[in-house]
Amino acid sequence: MMGLSNGVNKMLEVNHMLQRVHIQILDNPMEDIISSNERFDNYSTNKVLAEELQKEMSFSYPYVVSVEYVDLFMDDESDFPEIRELLRHGAINTPVVLINGVPKIHGGIPYSVIKTEVEKVLSSGPLH
Repeated sequence: MMGLSNGVNKMLEVNHMLQRVHIQILDNPMEDIISSNERFDNYSTNKVLAEELQKEMSFSYPYVVSVEYVDLFMDDESDFPEIRELLRHGAINTPVVLINGVPKIHGGIPYSVIKTEVEKVLSSGPLH
């Protein structure tokens, strides 16, 4: 039993040292439903796509990657002012995918692109 406990403790230590990835999907569901032509159903809402992405990330990267869906219509107007400004001017489209607070993708939720971005962050090494 002691060996198992030590193994679990080691795994927790390694997990604690790993880079964490926080994915935020900023959306305005009052706009047209934007479908993703990759991986998930074409007619799903972006919220459902975000939930599916969370399941995939939890399976592939347990305890390391989190996914948050943010409804810009219901959210505080003062949150994400730069993104809101770009959306108002038509420079970008929802959904906007942020990885660790940095906008990476807009106009869809492409699983393969998100996974590539997550792998880049994770391969950059542990936090210090």
